[in-house]
This record gives sequence, structure tokens and C-alpha cells, in this order.
Amino acid sequence: MSGEVQRQTAESSSTPSDSAGTRRALRADLLRLGRIGGARSASSSAAVIEGHALIDRHTDPWVPLAECRREAAAGSPADQARWSRLIEAVTHPPNPTDASYEKLIVRVGNARDLLRTLADTLPPFVPVADVAQRIEQRIKAGTYPPGAVLAPGRIAADLALPLQSVHLALADLADTSVIEQQANGRARVPGAHPLNDRPRQLAQHLRELAAGGAFSTGTALPDRRELCRILVTGKKPLAIALRLLLEEGLLERGTHRRLTVRRDAVKQTNPAPRRLPEPAPNLKGLHTDEIREAVRQARTWWNARLSPTPGALDQVIDQLNAAAHQLADRAQRGPLPPSTTRQELSTLIARTTITATAVHHPHYQLRIWHTACLATAVGDLLALLDVIDRFRPVGSTTTPLRRDVESALLHVRLPAVEST
Repeated sequence: MSGEVQRQTAESSSTPSDSAGTRRALRADLLRLGRIGGARSASSSAAVIEGHALIDRHTDPWVPLAECRREAAAGSPADQARWSRLIEAVTHPPNPTDASYEKLIVRVGNARDLLRTLADTLPPFVPVADVAQRIEQRIKAGTYPPGAVLAPGRIAADLALPLQSVHLALADLADTSVIEQQANGRARVPGAHPLNDRPRQLAQHLRELAAGGAFSTGTALPDRRELCRILVTGKKPLAIALRLLLEEGLLERGTHRRLTVRRDAVKQTNPAPRRLPEPAPNLKGLHTDEIREAVRQARTWWNARLSPTPGALDQVIDQLNAAAHQLADRAQRGPLPPSTTRQELSTLIARTTITATAVHHPHYQLRIWHTACLATAVGDLLALLDVIDRFRPVGSTTTPLRRDVESALLHVRLPAVEST
């Protein structure tokens, strides 16, 4: 690098012209570093030592600028730690006797990381401390409400900032307890909000199911594993939801400590609708493969925490509603297999009907969750129809949806009366 470029890198690049010249020099050294570590460098120990010397030649002039960046990041411990790691990784080459080709490759990568980070932090650049301040202001303003998960990618897009800066800012905010860092690495705003409180959402949906007849009063609830499947949730939020319903008196411990719906606790002031909505004319008579694809799509969106477009979500909801209407009608007309009672069928249809109504929730993420619950109910109806088709009398005019009923017998799972 020329003496002029070395002079530029020792400064903080206060003008646009300085930044442009520094950026060109960084790009040139990045290209030179990319040529180190090829087959020639692996040919001998002398070639490895020469490779380390070339790394020093292309990174040493940039270390003063990196140290300036570290000093300027005094308001962000996470950013300072980042610069310290980058500087440490390139300023301590191995001893000549300990040099190896593998260490050369690692050091080339470290050197390129340093130069890329320097290029990314050239003006105009928002310091990490300022990024953390912007996020904190949004938390105080309610843009990120209590209980909300802070997705770095979404925040970076909202604020038009580099993703790495957002990650570092969230680390600083977690250290100061402004936000919480969960065990899975996700950041969230402390506190709870009705639209971000999973246990309370589950408790509310369980209330609706009990009020609508999906869980008969005086009878035991399905076991927790089955409830997790029905509600498409994990064990921990479900356990909290059940505890909330026990404390408010909707549930009680029956014989063998099984959870049951109290006979005098269910309020019927706003009973759930008993009929499924009529499907659109163009969605009547859906094929089994179409139903299965809608079920799969709805569950994938929720399990992967994806946000489909409103049009795509509405289309799947319409398909599931039409499938629920079609399957429930056929199940009620057909003879039931010995393993299924009329009460179990009524319970399943009630769960499907209540969930089909809940999918119209105004909160978008709750709509996606309720759609996944509806998909589970539709899948249960489809599996039950496969079993019913096996026991349908010979000569019946009703055409089965699918003939491979043997596999369905292995997958049908209606709510069972088991201990929690």
C-alpha cells in the first residue's frame, strides 16, 4: 500500500473523498488476501511463512484504523469486543516453528473479516450505540410491545441498518436488561402482552372449546401430549395455560388427578356456532391431495414461524373451511367404526367449528396459529373418514375420499380420555 493510503487509514476518514479512497484501498487489499492460501502456499514450510508475511503486509497498515474504531465504540461493549477480537486475530501470527498451512487459511479468513468490517463501518455509518438507542426508543414508544420477539432481520429492515450492527446493539441491550435474551438465542421485550402471551392465548382458546362443547363438562380433558398436538404448541406454555384455568375455576382435578371441565364453570352466554361456514362454490368437492396440501401448508407456516402474504393465508383458510364442511358432512352420514363413538365425533366437529371461527382474529400472527389448529382438526377429520370408508357397507353410493385406509388406521387420533 502507498504512503498516501497509509496516511488515510490512520485517520478517521472524516470526508466523503477520504472514505472513497479508503474503500478502494480496502477492496484492493481484500483481493490480494484472496490470492493467499492457494496450492502454492501448501507446497512447503517456506511458502507458508511467506503467506503469513503477506498477510502482515496487507493488514498491518489497517490496524491503526481498527483501533480507532474500537476507541470510537466506547458506548457499545459488544462493538468494542468485536473490534478487539478482529485485531487480536490478525496481529498475533504463529511462531515460524509452529506455522502450518491450516493456520494460514484461518488467518487469511480473519484478515478478510477485519478488512470487510472496516469497509462496512466507513462513513456514512451509524454507531452501534446509536442503533441500540433507536431500538430502545421504539420499545419505550410501544412499537415493540412487551413480550414481542425482536427479530434482528426485521429490525435491520425497519431501520435500514446493517444486520451485524443490530445484532451487536441487541447484545448491549440484553447486558443492560433492557431486553431479555432467551435460551434459544432470541431476544424479546420483557413483560407480557395479550397478543404475545402464548399461555393466555392458549387458555382463551381452551375456554372457547369448553364453552362450545369440544370438551364436555365433567369429563376428563385429553392428555397433555394430545392437547399439545391439537393446539400446535409446546409443553411449557400449555402447562402454564392449564394452571391459569385451574386457578380461575374452569378446570378441576377429578379422579386419578385428571383435569376435567367443571360442570358449573362453563358460561354459555356466547355459545360457539354449531354450523361450519358455507364454502365458496368454487371450493366444493376438494380432492384429498388438495386438502392434505392445505393442512401441510398451514402447519408449516406456524411451526417455522413464517408470515405468508394475506392473500395466501386467506386462500388456505378458505380451503380448510371448505374441507371441514365437506368432511364433517360425510362423517355424520356414514356409519362409525367400532373404535369411535358419536360423542367423539361430535367433539371433533365442535372443535373444528370453533377453530374455523377463530381464524378470523384481527391479529395476524394469531390468525396463522388458529389456521394451524384448524388444519390439525381437518387432518383428524380426514383420518377419521379413511377409517369410516373401511367400514362403509358394500354398495354404498358415497365415494371414499381415499382408499389407502390401512395407513390411516395408524394415524387417526381422536381426543382420548386420559390423565394429564
